[in-house]
Amino acid sequence: MADKKLGRGLDGIVRTVARPPVDEIGTASPAGTTLPLAILDANPFQPRQGMEPADLEHLKASILEHGVLQPIIVRRNEDRYQVIAGERRLRAAQAAGLLEVPVVVREATDEEMLELALVENLQREDLDPIEKATSFRAYLERSNRTQDAAAARLGLDRSTIANMIRLLDLPLEVQAMVRTDLVTMGHARAILSVDNPKRQVEIAQRVAREGLSVRQVERLAATLAPARRRARRLVKDAHIADLEARLREALGTKVCIEQGAKAGTGRIVVEFYSNDDFERILARLS
Repeated sequence: MADKKLGRGLDGIVRTVARPPVDEIGTASPAGTTLPLAILDANPFQPRQGMEPADLEHLKASILEHGVLQPIIVRRNEDRYQVIAGERRLRAAQAAGLLEVPVVVREATDEEMLELALVENLQREDLDPIEKATSFRAYLERSNRTQDAAAARLGLDRSTIANMIRLLDLPLEVQAMVRTDLVTMGHARAILSVDNPKRQVEIAQRVAREGLSVRQVERLAATLAPARRRARRLVKDAHIADLEARLREALGTKVCIEQGAKAGTGRIVVEFYSNDDFERILARLS
């Protein structure tokens, strides 16, 4: 698969199937191809975990009045079809009682399916931060790409992907507050600087209850950080910072060099975000 950016849109990432669907399960017409809803399955890699009922109801009303104006993109899966892009239209069409919908049949690998579902939702801004984080992590695991390579592929900054994935280190209770906008991304990043999960939950609850600003949370988190961590916040030697940058580039993940109290001592912290990510980094080190 050509390694080109996807951020500009869905066009070009999948290839139109040369043969049309077989006659007994689909018909071709000048307006395009239609398929019965009964043989369409949801995208197994759909990152969105839920859909707003009000949005679906609005789309259902539009479909009842005007029909499905934009075809659903699908791929053949044995004698059925899986939705690549257009799951909202599929669900709304089902709710509207339609028997068939217009489709465009394409070829797509599992990796492309995940990419397309992710890009479509990112462009629509339909995913909450935790859904995005889960999607990015699944994409890295399935594609075996580094964060740098994935960022280039998706047309994003590497820091965007890294910051999203770090959200999954938060306790589930805090993740739930992030999903419902009780805690913002800025708050979450500040909370992540606190090591104790119980403290993280307490701070998140204060954010939701008292409306603390991000700056207030940063100051609160700083007071809870161990003295050793506060000492490490001193400006690093330029040579150490350069070494960190080179290691990040070589390993494709976050690397931190911590200098010890004694000259010439310290440790190197290499972050990984899944078992597959760990194996990938280990292979590069061996």
